[in-house]
Amino acid sequence: MRYRAIPLTALCLTSLACQQNPEKAASGAREEAPARAAAKAGPPNPLERAEPNGKLVSHTLFDDKFAEMASLPLPDNWILNNGKAFMSGPGNVNVYMLPLRTFMHSKDPMMQAVVRRSGGTMRPFTSLEDVVQQDLVPIAEKDGSRLVKQYDAPKIATANKGFSDLLYKVGPMDQRFHARVTEWVDTQGSHYLIVVSLTVSKVMNMVTWNYYCHALEAPPERYAEAKKILLNALENTRYNPQYVQAYNQAELARERDSWAAHNARMQANKAAFEAQQKAFREKNDAINQAIAARYAQGDAASDRNHHRFLNYIKDEETVRNPKDGTRQQVQTGANQYWLNGNGSGAYVPSNNPNDDPNRDPTLNHQEWQEAHIED
Repeated sequence: MRYRAIPLTALCLTSLACQQNPEKAASGAREEAPARAAAKAGPPNPLERAEPNGKLVSHTLFDDKFAEMASLPLPDNWILNNGKAFMSGPGNVNVYMLPLRTFMHSKDPMMQAVVRRSGGTMRPFTSLEDVVQQDLVPIAEKDGSRLVKQYDAPKIATANKGFSDLLYKVGPMDQRFHARVTEWVDTQGSHYLIVVSLTVSKVMNMVTWNYYCHALEAPPERYAEAKKILLNALENTRYNPQYVQAYNQAELARERDSWAAHNARMQANKAAFEAQQKAFREKNDAINQAIAARYAQGDAASDRNHHRFLNYIKDEETVRNPKDGTRQQVQTGANQYWLNGNGSGAYVPSNNPNDDPNRDPTLNHQEWQEAHIED
């Protein structure tokens, strides 16, 4: 059951309105006169009979290889890694983890060339407040939502720094950690929350910074309590020392191998410098992605999960034209989709496997291809 669309920072999207708003229906039912409500005798709202949150216990967090990575305090009836959601609680409470976004900045032309060759994005960091205004607010406003409150979360930033301090790094670096809670209200008056965690790392004349988000959606009667639970969990995540030790040993071994290969291949100072910067970027990405991408099975799986989440919010499916391989977004609700392939975006939905718009006299002036619905 969906209550609103959470705006995302990674892509510019417009969320489609839900066909039905169960929350509004439930609210309206409560406002009716008792006699009229009794006469309707409709089914009970599942939110009203949802169990309360249980007592706080330690939940184990596993990485994509099922290694015990960390633990965090959550009610005993909450679930970690519940399908699309990072965590879920009773009564349709869900927390989604939005993918890491990474940027680099340097005034050195040589470093700028390195970033371009590596496919990185050049963007200077100013402040976390600017990131909220530049990345989150425009997407929210397109969806009709607005920012109502934002404030720093120093305990979350401290927890993130504590984890980073445990990890092996190529060399000394100047790092800063920020966290900010942003609260929003959508067109239906429902509130949701996005926690932004951001890290800035500086080595020599290169600045690398990145951020990721936790997005909370909950029914109005559960929002305040769910917010406290989420913030407390992020503030008090504890990482497994054996997991950290294994990670550091693997990084040390990989660095030794990398330097051996480097010394065998590289002679010129410029080539050696670029290789060192490449090693730094790889290690720095590993540090930050250990926090943000530990739940995905590689970048491709993370992208697929993120795309599914966007489709889930917008009530859309992604289909592919078998004739030319082009992809197109369509509204959910049909078992088959036919595309005309002329770039207009027109499509014909159908739930009848015997339908064929090529036989429809009102549509036969075009060639229609049955599209494949992507997972």
